[in-house]
Amino acid sequence: MGNKVVRYLIGFVLLSVIPLQEGLAWGPAGHRIVGHIAEMNLDPEVLNTIRKKFNIKHLANVANWADAIKRSDPKPDVLHYTNIAVSHRTYDQKRDCPRKRCVTEKIKEYESILIDHVSSPRTRKEAFKFLVHLVADVHQPMHLGYEKDRGGNEIAVYFGKKPTNLHSVWDHDLIFLKGKTQLQFARQLNRSITSEDKKQWTGGTPDDWSNESRALVLDYGYRLQFSKGQELSLDYIREGRKIVEERLQRAGIRLADMLNRLFKN
Repeated sequence: MGNKVVRYLIGFVLLSVIPLQEGLAWGPAGHRIVGHIAEMNLDPEVLNTIRKKFNIKHLANVANWADAIKRSDPKPDVLHYTNIAVSHRTYDQKRDCPRKRCVTEKIKEYESILIDHVSSPRTRKEAFKFLVHLVADVHQPMHLGYEKDRGGNEIAVYFGKKPTNLHSVWDHDLIFLKGKTQLQFARQLNRSITSEDKKQWTGGTPDDWSNESRALVLDYGYRLQFSKGQELSLDYIREGRKIVEERLQRAGIRLADMLNRLFKN
């Protein structure tokens, strides 16, 4: 009887500190948060250009378009992840993405479409919407996980009392809005970004972003900690939450930087 009481109290504490109902997905919630943060850091002239060229009022409005069309006909030839060889920590295009379908290379492809100004308006708009989505995806550590377990999809765990898998934990469960709307939460994250953060985070490449996520998934994501059985520990969840919030911030700042460079006159 005593053990049951202790188990109940532990569960109550976990649910109180980590409200599962507020854990929303990297997509759609995470992607929209990245879109909001990026828009907060766009040059007003660039935002106006985007609205005129593509009839897109807010980046968050198209942030999940790339997921919505995954099953369309014809199916887009784009992957939302990159599989780096098991024994390696850093990305190599010839080894890891020879067909250039992975998220790392597709970001470069869609950026080049927006640079050349030759493609049709429809193609350019689609490239823009893919970029808004894929820049967020490459910052999700599990999107640079192992191919053998499909980026954690085949690793069963419990988040609190909920059976799930490791990929879903990072996609769905480590974003806590704390009673805020997605926009309010994005504003909170944006306010905590310093000028030094922006300076350090901008200027990199999709290869660099991929390597960051790869390091995080190897050094933290796959190093599971459990409180009992397959239930992820509170320490693992707390640290994962910090990592996810910074990845959302970095993705938003880098997306804004990319779009400012692409569309600023």
